[in-house]
Amino acid sequence: MARIVIADDSPTLRRIVSSVLIKEGHEVVAAEDGIGAVQAVFQHQPDAVVLDVQMPRVSGFIAARLLKDDWQTADIPVVMLTSLDAASDRYWAGQAGVDRYLTKDFEAPELAGTIDEVLMSAMAARGGRPRLAPDTLELSEEDVLSRVCDLLDRKLFESSVAQSVTAIAATASGLEGTVAALLGVLQRFVGYDLAAVLLGAERQAYVAVGKPTAPSHYQEFLEKSADGLSSYAGEGIPASMMSMRVAQAGGSIVDDPDDLPGGPEQERMATFLSMPLRGHGGTVVGVLALSSAVKNAFGETALSTLKLIEGPAAIVIDNARLAGARAGA
Repeated sequence: MARIVIADDSPTLRRIVSSVLIKEGHEVVAAEDGIGAVQAVFQHQPDAVVLDVQMPRVSGFIAARLLKDDWQTADIPVVMLTSLDAASDRYWAGQAGVDRYLTKDFEAPELAGTIDEVLMSAMAARGGRPRLAPDTLELSEEDVLSRVCDLLDRKLFESSVAQSVTAIAATASGLEGTVAALLGVLQRFVGYDLAAVLLGAERQAYVAVGKPTAPSHYQEFLEKSADGLSSYAGEGIPASMMSMRVAQAGGSIVDDPDDLPGGPEQERMATFLSMPLRGHGGTVVGVLALSSAVKNAFGETALSTLKLIEGPAAIVIDNARLAGARAGA
């Protein structure tokens, strides 16, 4: 027997769905709208959820996003049961993390079979082990609406970050302009002392100075960035083999000056991270690296933002590389 939360603003549909699932031996917890659905899931920690789309206050799409976005409920399978059957509706359900999509002309065996299917899939994903449910949590309506606002704010931020990166392709000129623009966009979302894009085939290292730093910090950063590139690319590319260039405010690139903006010598590199830039076909074309003199400078928010930037940044840079190669052919 499994515990199933169902949510539909139609009493008739709630009664029909409940009857089908109870006959299959399941326990049913019913809710009348999206807010009630989210409250019921956190309070009862069910094995599956069945949601209508068109419900008062919070739709089934938003309810599904909230549940799939929270670690306490992300592994609970969600079945969408709705009268909507357009391709766009099914697409949006997939974007919301919905596991299965049924329309309201369903037959009882179809619903029962779908529930069995998602329960077995969830069990298989856990390696056959029972679900370890977290402690139950009682959410007020205000709590649920606050989570909706937080989710929408975060999705808007994510969309803004991705749009800022992809817009570089339309506004920047050439490979160097593209890299300089990317490093400039990066500084708007992630604070750093030094940032760099290293390109393997070109043997180029483009460095942006977010904060004046000690020469030792600068040198150590370049060496670790080159080590990262070597590791991701699978070939030894020491810093000494890279041609150094500096990305300046405004998106221009200049030759590496002898006197970079200097900072106190004690401000040595305390935090470093790098990630591969995978272009078309998954090929590593370079590495994006950042450093700071502050320990643990890049927190969860910064890391999440960098993950958003990583994919589109790699494609934008790879496109600029390929365009430059074609122009020079």
